Amino acid sequence: MKLLKSALLPLAALTLGTSAPGQMPAPEEVGPVRRPAVPLGAPCTGAEQWERMFEQINVRNVTCPAVYPVLPKPGKANGKSVIVVPGGGYQFVSIEQEGFRVADALAAHGYSAFVVKYRTVETPREAGAYMAKMAQLFGNLGQRELEDNPPAVDDLAAAVRMVHGEAAKRGLDPAQIGVVGFSAGARTTIRLLEWKDEAKLAENVALIYPPMTQVVKGGPRPPLFLAIAVDDPLFRQGKLDLLSAWLAESEKTEFHLYSGGSHGFGMGIKGATSDLWIDQYIAWLDRH
Repeated sequence: MKLLKSALLPLAALTLGTSAPGQMPAPEEVGPVRRPAVPLGAPCTGAEQWERMFEQINVRNVTCPAVYPVLPKPGKANGKSVIVVPGGGYQFVSIEQEGFRVADALAAHGYSAFVVKYRTVETPREAGAYMAKMAQLFGNLGQRELEDNPPAVDDLAAAVRMVHGEAAKRGLDPAQIGVVGFSAGARTTIRLLEWKDEAKLAENVALIYPPMTQVVKGGPRPPLFLAIAVDDPLFRQGKLDLLSAWLAESEKTEFHLYSGGSHGFGMGIKGATSDLWIDQYIAWLDRH
């Protein structure tokens, strides 16, 4: 099977049995991206690691959360905001594939996007030990629940407050804030709905390949866009549980179940209909 070049690329490759850890290239250390960032205020406790692997950039050992505004060209903004929450199993933030590339696509259509670099759990700084941990964790994808990461939820709530509080200054409508989360970022978005008052500020939410076992216990039910592939282990684990529970409380829902794409298709090209998700999501946003 061909190695997957997706948001959880090194992890998806391990999960799907496409390569043994010893055969996979070690992450290449790179410098932080040169994009303007707004700190979210949490105290920093260590140096984060920016790495390139399989042609994408991730960041791990994050202790300094921040938001990266990605804005439309002058005169093109539609006044709506989208907060982008990448995945990474809380081990890293898929800052490029599920962050900046998504935000760039949104900005090209007039949306002011804000990519959240949230705090992750601590991982081994040495590449070999890190990859061994990833193999163990993501080898169980779809077999057991990922543990929550409350600091990530706090950071998302802080990002929502920031975008809402700065909306007028940025020429944005404070009542038109969306949140899109991928994988662990989708789990974080679910926890935002359940745990945080800031969830009331979200006009809509999108969950892209979320844990389908999560049934969203409490909180608001804004309009929902949900997308996942049938060959995703997280779909096989929970089937339609999340969707069924949501529909029991709100029918303001759009659901896309793709025949292929596996987990972590993000902004990658898979040759499957999951490649169309971003266009379908933007079309949905345009009607909200």
